[in-house]
Amino acid sequence: MDVRRTGDGELVVHHDRIIGGLPLGRCTYQRILAAGTGRVPLLRDALAAIAGRAMGHLDLKEPGCEHEAVELALQRLGPGRFVVTTRYTQSIRLIKRDFPEVRTALSLGRALWERGAVRDLSPLSLVRGCGADMVALNHRLARIGVLRQCARAGFPAMVWTVNAEPLMRRFLTDHRVAVLITDRPERALALRSGTP
Repeated sequence: MDVRRTGDGELVVHHDRIIGGLPLGRCTYQRILAAGTGRVPLLRDALAAIAGRAMGHLDLKEPGCEHEAVELALQRLGPGRFVVTTRYTQSIRLIKRDFPEVRTALSLGRALWERGAVRDLSPLSLVRGCGADMVALNHRLARIGVLRQCARAGFPAMVWTVNAEPLMRRFLTDHRVAVLITDRPERALALRSGTP
């Protein structure tokens, strides 16, 4: 669940910063719904929908929503029933300070032109420095040695977003990968169970 905050303070599940051509952070939730840009659930409703049925994965897309998002997940899912990922080291530090029992993963794999992209190639000091329990690696980084670095240092890995079947097969059989993140969960489950 990609978590963002609307202009009126609601936590919603939405991947992109822009919705209907407007910055999501400047729109009220009602305006987002009225724009008819597709389903944008409130985080609390999305968590309620999976409670007791699945583990949660909250990917905080922006700093500032850590406490509210974690508290909602603890209330709706319970301790040990979710992981929080984010690319912001300060968010991981805050969560680990205030909710030490919550599992966190530092997301790595920015586009090459983004600030911090080079640091993602040798991330161990970042991961250790923020106190993350795991790493969440873009599949490209995982394939060029970052997965190996993290595994040697004892950090379990989540690998995202793996949609190509050959890559799914590769990562599903790699003992260093704890979680495979995909837009094709049915296919990944079939491959994992050996169904053609």
